[in-house]
Amino acid sequence: MTTAPRTLSARSRLLGYPVDSLDIDEAVGRVGTFLKTGGFHHVAAINANKLWLAERCPDLRRILWKAELVIPEYAVVWACRRLRKPLKGHVGGVMLLKALMPYLEKERIPVFFLGAKATVLEQMKSQLSETYPHFVIAGMVPGYFETHQEREIVQQINDSGAEILFVAMGSPRQELWIDRHRQNLGVKVVMGVGGSFDVLAGVKKDAPPWIRHGGEWLYRLVQDPRNLWKRYLTTNPWFVYRVLRERILSEEDSRGWTA
Repeated sequence: MTTAPRTLSARSRLLGYPVDSLDIDEAVGRVGTFLKTGGFHHVAAINANKLWLAERCPDLRRILWKAELVIPEYAVVWACRRLRKPLKGHVGGVMLLKALMPYLEKERIPVFFLGAKATVLEQMKSQLSETYPHFVIAGMVPGYFETHQEREIVQQINDSGAEILFVAMGSPRQELWIDRHRQNLGVKVVMGVGGSFDVLAGVKKDAPPWIRHGGEWLYRLVQDPRNLWKRYLTTNPWFVYRVLRERILSEEDSRGWTA
């Protein structure tokens, strides 16, 4: 795994939303560059569900456009191919999170984890200390808290000396939380990672490499059907319809231009 940036990603659009074209090594490199520079950087993952949510939440749409890096999960890569806007590769949220671990350990970057249950955080801490003995955990706070506690949590993050913050509270809650505290957080990088802490803790398994090219959603559904069946039943047909509609309209425009 590279520990230095290779090239800057090219930004494209999908259904009116931003998406960066880069591979996993370049994504790690971009985060490394963010950590070496000043300022605040929001890394957001984009997938079919998040696009569906953004269509119904103007604040999420605005946040995605504001994010310094928007990484594409496989459904987005598939859609961009259908629309003749090919991306370099699939860079899922949990995929990037796991790829960052050896880099963060090597560079001794202090990390703060916000989200999930306290038991999951403790299991994740145990797993990380075993796999990455020099990994620096600046702090951890479960994701179940009241609004009036947010200022105290932000202060705790800032006092910890963390340079990167991972927020696992699901969408759009995690994106809204990050944006709400964007001006007050002292970290250099914040990334929303959904349910990825469960994967790092070993509570849930990540999709194996052979199923990642389009079958990740099914793999996740089998592991957690109770919470995911409604989401996939709603968002997947909507997403496929929107992509096919976009392709048909673009082909019609193209024929009209050349006629």
